[in-house]
Amino acid sequence: MNDGKFGFKRVRRRFRRPLRTGMGPVEAVERILIQSQTELGIGYGEVAPWPGFPTETTETAIEVLHSAQGSLSHLTAVVEAAPQLPCLAAALSSCRHWDAIAAFGGGLPCAGLLTDDPRDFAKKNAEGFRTLKVKILPETTINDIRSLLASFAGTLRLDANASLDLATARAWLDFVRSEPRIQFLEQPLPVGHAGYASLGTAKVALDESFLTPAGLEWDGPIIVKPLLVGDWDHFLAWRKADATRAVTYSSCFETAIGRQGALWLAAQDLVTNAVGFDTLGHFEMDGRDRHVGGPEARGALDISWSQFWRDLT
Repeated sequence: MNDGKFGFKRVRRRFRRPLRTGMGPVEAVERILIQSQTELGIGYGEVAPWPGFPTETTETAIEVLHSAQGSLSHLTAVVEAAPQLPCLAAALSSCRHWDAIAAFGGGLPCAGLLTDDPRDFAKKNAEGFRTLKVKILPETTINDIRSLLASFAGTLRLDANASLDLATARAWLDFVRSEPRIQFLEQPLPVGHAGYASLGTAKVALDESFLTPAGLEWDGPIIVKPLLVGDWDHFLAWRKADATRAVTYSSCFETAIGRQGALWLAAQDLVTNAVGFDTLGHFEMDGRDRHVGGPEARGALDISWSQFWRDLT
């Protein structure tokens, strides 16, 4: 992608109910949608930073986009020279692979996301989810999870969002490692916490602590958010060289553009677990979700992406 031009649009999405995590509630997210144009055609990508991850901010991305003045080659050169811009790198990767992305209609098993809505569990169970992701909130207890296991026949994933101290993380891990139907405890400690060295890697999955493969010193499971992982070609090359690692792909509440690209990237991995893309229906009705939800996350072949772009405000 050495020539061409680009345009971008900034959108704000508000959750219907604040999304509660171990680090606190998230009420809204900012997203930047990019449209690239080259002699090969039109592509789309999405810049989708998520709270708690050490990526560029939306404001930084906007500054970089403005500085490129619509020149795709200029923007590409800046992003390739700046590893601190992984969201922009992922968005440009999506633009570059858009023909294949738009043609992706395959399906991947999907884990259900439990919120703090008391009706949520019955709904996910009825919809047929076989894996559920549960946020560890300040008031969540081990007995709460035991009760959930007693009423659910599938497997669980627990996500602490970097909110635990070392003693509490150890207590949770003792429980998780004793329960075969709990796959892992996700990001128990803050990013960079020295306590990870003493926790061990068994059933500990890094999320906020994993961004791109560069410099990764962790042998355990990782959670990959495709829109935060940087250049997708670099990531796929790394994944091919490290194919035995336990990897789970997860959403960062992107729009339909980002979701289509993220599912395509996850589908390139032949040994991935159920993906964490049960993120539809959480926002106010803004027309920016277009896929169908449920226990299978599928690409969408019936979307006019040019019309989707025109409809953005």
